[in-house]
Amino acid sequence: MVAGLVTVPVGAADPIDPLAAPLPVATEGPPETLRSGWFERPPYQYADPDGVSGAATGLDLRVAREAAEATDHTVRYGPMPWSDQLAGLKQGTLDLVVGTYYEPARLSYVHYSRPYREERNALYLRDDGDIRLTNRDEFLEAVEAGAFRLGITRGYAFADPEVARLVRDPGDAAQILETDSDAANVAALVEGRIDGFIADPVILDLFLAQSGQTNEVRRARLDLGSVGVRVMFSRATVPREFVEAFDAELQALGDSRRIANLEVEHLLPAFLAMTTSEGWFNVLTLMGILAFSASGVMLARRERYNLFGALILATLPAIGGGVLRDLLLGRDPIFIFETPEFLLLPLAVVLGGFALYKLHDHWLVHLAPAQRLLARQRAGLGGRMVGNVQHGLDAWAVAAFTVIGVGVAVEAHASPLWLWGPVMAVVTASFGVIMRDVVRSDFNIDMLKRDSFAEIAIVGGIAYSLLLLWPPVELSMFYILMVTNGVIVSLFVARLLVLWSGWVNPLQMGDPHTLPERRLDALEAAEPALWQRLSTYLEESETGRARGVDPRRLESLHKDFGYALEPWQTEFTALAGEPLFESTVMRYQNLRARFETLRALEQQLYDHLRMPIADALPDAEEAGELETRVSEGLRSLLDTVSMAVESGEREDFEWLQELSRNQRARFDDLRARYLKADPAPGGALDQVLQRTHRVERMMWMLADYVDQRLSPGGVAAVSDRRQRQMMMQTGAH
Repeated sequence: MVAGLVTVPVGAADPIDPLAAPLPVATEGPPETLRSGWFERPPYQYADPDGVSGAATGLDLRVAREAAEATDHTVRYGPMPWSDQLAGLKQGTLDLVVGTYYEPARLSYVHYSRPYREERNALYLRDDGDIRLTNRDEFLEAVEAGAFRLGITRGYAFADPEVARLVRDPGDAAQILETDSDAANVAALVEGRIDGFIADPVILDLFLAQSGQTNEVRRARLDLGSVGVRVMFSRATVPREFVEAFDAELQALGDSRRIANLEVEHLLPAFLAMTTSEGWFNVLTLMGILAFSASGVMLARRERYNLFGALILATLPAIGGGVLRDLLLGRDPIFIFETPEFLLLPLAVVLGGFALYKLHDHWLVHLAPAQRLLARQRAGLGGRMVGNVQHGLDAWAVAAFTVIGVGVAVEAHASPLWLWGPVMAVVTASFGVIMRDVVRSDFNIDMLKRDSFAEIAIVGGIAYSLLLLWPPVELSMFYILMVTNGVIVSLFVARLLVLWSGWVNPLQMGDPHTLPERRLDALEAAEPALWQRLSTYLEESETGRARGVDPRRLESLHKDFGYALEPWQTEFTALAGEPLFESTVMRYQNLRARFETLRALEQQLYDHLRMPIADALPDAEEAGELETRVSEGLRSLLDTVSMAVESGEREDFEWLQELSRNQRARFDDLRARYLKADPAPGGALDQVLQRTHRVERMMWMLADYVDQRLSPGGVAAVSDRRQRQMMMQTGAH
């Protein structure tokens, strides 16, 4: 039960009989326990779902009770129809009635309190009807002429004085049907016995949402005014002095915003229930669940879970947060028992995904045209579309689940809302994903480190809760709808921007300068300088031809290269011990493989250049020409790779890939021509031809490096995260 909410069971005392003999006219103070009635009129009066049988609560009942308690009186409420409550005030068997309008005709037997809230009147019509009313005067003329059959609730007072006059004196032509309740008016409207009726929009919109009749009845765009809501006291039992003291307490409750807080506590759940019960909201919520379910299926595929494991990975992020939220709030029943489609959707996604994967593995994999089509789709427009859809569903999930979390906190009367609203928002949106990653034994839960998913839910929950608690305008269904939609759109856009920009959460406890991503950026930035060092191993001779540097210079360059490479090798070893994310692991492996290729290439080039040709050997001149041509080819490739690494453009590496392929072909042709000359064994030409095998290895290393730059995924993918981490750490040693 909500703190401060006091309810009195009807059966705890003698039942109230409104038709008993009247009490004498009050000359002294009222009874210590004031008698009143109530009937179902949520959110103002309704049976308390958390109280004992017969207990009642609601905005009007709680305002009257708290004002009476401030005057050292209590209020006992008993269920009875509105007409019996009026009779009880006349007879003096009831002391007060809540939620009434000022009606001069009742002044003969009641005192009125000051207004404590405003209530609007609205006209309701059949949704499929052709009646179009543009203003109040047109409506009144239609009723007076009998062209509009009006339904009214017996004993209901109207805000607009002209409407009240018309109801009191309708004339001969008017057709006015009196009923006992709003529900009877709705039934008469749907059955075609009336053309419309007047009601409080808060009460009726909530009734229509709960009864599923929102598509049958619509509100006309007419301003029928608003009226202050008061408490009526029986003149027979309550003196005017008490009413004045009661008014003073009502004023104090208003000045302290207590009435505003009670409005939030009782009206917000009703408004939010109407908003979240809309079909469009449920459809988009199911889309958010679909996004989380699909991500679980893809994880299960990549990490080789069985069918039941895939179901766990899909359902935990989809409904786990909501289940935990309901358990924390003590809701009964938990939401999935009321809406089983929230559980059935992940099940359908898992079964559908399993069938599609098996279709791919056992049929499409054997069809080369289908495989080529799928590869093009993944690499091109199809892959981008799938990624965009996933981003959109992910963004909608955080937006919808944040609003739902705050809404459930409101419905559960979790107080203070500014605290529990954001808490329930982040629990609903984030904790299911966290539980999934805990089940996966993932030591890198992205949501708790780099991602901003939870922070967006928290900020959105805070903003939504504050806008609901302290509305800048009058709290209404329209305001709630606008705020809800505004928060959803804002969170949706914010999440999309984060996903598409790759923005890393800055609210991290670790030193931002030691982030693995930044350290990898530094390693990547060091590549161009290392390649430029490698290009200096070959120089231009006096004749403009390429040749190796002199031995002393070569030794110096080799040592300097080793010194330059050593700190980066140490950094790779240090990064191997970091708990990296999956995308970072792939980047790390790719970058490390490139540095290893660069190191091995430098060693091969050094070994090749430090073995000069003996000029005294036979055919030395021909051998020198071959050596020069080989060196020119190497220098051309090294210079081109260095420029491509400096630019970092994919197009440059694609062009370099074709160039290295052509250079290898030319090298093979060149070597074949010299081999045909049948060089003398042990001669200079024979030695150079033997050394060309090392040059061939260098060309293949350059080709491997280019392939690594063109493959963002790096080395061959491994499905298990722990195995990848072990491979990385093994490579570091």
